[in-house]
Amino acid sequence: MTLYLPERAYVPKSEFDDPVDYYYSPLTRWIYRERLRATLSLLRSNTYGALLEVGYGSGILLPELARHCKALVGLDIHGQASEVQGLLAHEGVDAELHQSSLYEMPFRNAQFDAVVCLSVLEHLTDLDRAMAEFARVARPGAVLALGFPVRNVITDSFFKLVGYNPRRLHPASHRDILDAIGRQSLLHIDEVKMTPDRVPRDLAVYCSCRCTRLLQ
Repeated sequence: MTLYLPERAYVPKSEFDDPVDYYYSPLTRWIYRERLRATLSLLRSNTYGALLEVGYGSGILLPELARHCKALVGLDIHGQASEVQGLLAHEGVDAELHQSSLYEMPFRNAQFDAVVCLSVLEHLTDLDRAMAEFARVARPGAVLALGFPVRNVITDSFFKLVGYNPRRLHPASHRDILDAIGRQSLLHIDEVKMTPDRVPRDLAVYCSCRCTRLLQ
């Protein structure tokens, strides 16, 4: 699938450690963009009513997500919504941005037809609580497209190379996340894709998961 990302000059950093530059660097852009393509491909070609991005960060993905829905909502804990709104204004994108924890989302039950969350879940220590909240805000039949890094020697080495302790940075592994989704009775895993494609799950660098919110 095609993937639209704004020009780097218009994309703000939501915090000092925001990895936005990796999407544009010649050394890392392919893998960082490919994991976005893989996860967004799980939305299929549908146009959704209300779509929520949990952890919108710099807002880099919001212009692309706007092409997949009629109403776009973003949630993040950072306080940089005004900077992200500047990006959206430049891109001609209308999105409603909220500052809140994903454990206590300020949305009504069954509000969204699709939920997208990339590179957030690996930072969590209470995955069951997060999955329960995802299931709460998704309407029955809604699609959830979730993406998170694979924990292995390759990804551990990369994070160490750029100056991070992999376990402190990502306390939850890909297996922990998939297990937590499986424990949530209202969510069903429909498809799992790996990046790079056709690589064994534990040897890939990124995992993308399509889930359906069950009827009951």
